Amino acid sequence: MIFVYDFDGTLTPHSLPQYEILKNCGYGYTEKLLKRVEEEMEKNSISLYESYYKCYISILNENGISISTSNICLGADRTELNAGVEEYFKSFQSSKTGVKHYIVTAGLKEYVDRTIIRKYVDATYGVTLKEEGDTVRVDFLLTDVEKVSIIKEIQKNNNGTNDIVYFGDGLTDNFAFQYVHSIGGKNILVANNKFTDTSMDTYRKINKDGIIDKYFEADFSAEISDFIKKQIELI
Repeated sequence: MIFVYDFDGTLTPHSLPQYEILKNCGYGYTEKLLKRVEEEMEKNSISLYESYYKCYISILNENGISISTSNICLGADRTELNAGVEEYFKSFQSSKTGVKHYIVTAGLKEYVDRTIIRKYVDATYGVTLKEEGDTVRVDFLLTDVEKVSIIKEIQKNNNGTNDIVYFGDGLTDNFAFQYVHSIGGKNILVANNKFTDTSMDTYRKINKDGIIDKYFEADFSAEISDFIKKQIELI
C-alpha cells in the first residue's frame, strides 16, 4: 500500500509554505506576500505557482540574500506540523506492513527534506531551483496537474500498484484526488477547522462526484490514524 501526502495544509496547519527567510524579509505570514503574488499574476498573465516563485526569488534578491540551501531551508527543522503527525509516521517504523510513504508538494523540495518528518518517508517530490550564472530560476515546478504525473511515477516505481491513499487539504489537490479515485485508490481530505463554512464549501466542490472517501479534522493522532490502520489490515 502506498500513502501519498500533500505537505502544506495537510501535514502542516498552513495552506501556504511558511518560509522563515521570507518572514525575515517582511513577507512572512501576512497578506503582503499574497498581494504581491496576485499583482505579479495579473501583470505577467502567469499561473499562481509561477508567480509565487518569481516573487520568492525577487524578494530574496531585493534583500541581498543568496538563494543557498541554508537560506531557503531556514527554519525547516522547526516547521509546525498538524497534531499527531510525527507520532503517526513514527508508528510505522517498527511495523512490517510494507507500506510506503511519499510527500508530493508544490513547496520547495529542499525545505521539506530538512523537516523532522523527512526521515520517516520514502521520498519527497517538490519544486526545485537551479542556479544559472548569476541568476536563479525554477528548475521544476510541481503544479496541481503535475502531482498526477508524480503519482504515476510512484506507481511505476512500485510495480504499477493502484493501492494508493492520497491525503490533501483543498482545491489544489483536486487533480490528484480525481486520478486516485479513477484507479480505485482512496482519498482523504483533511482540514483545520473542518466544519467552518469555508472548509465545507471546499469539501462540496471537490466531492461533487463522490471522489472523497473520508473527511477528517487535521489531527493524525486519532481518527486518521485509526482509519489508516484499518486500511492496512485489509491488505
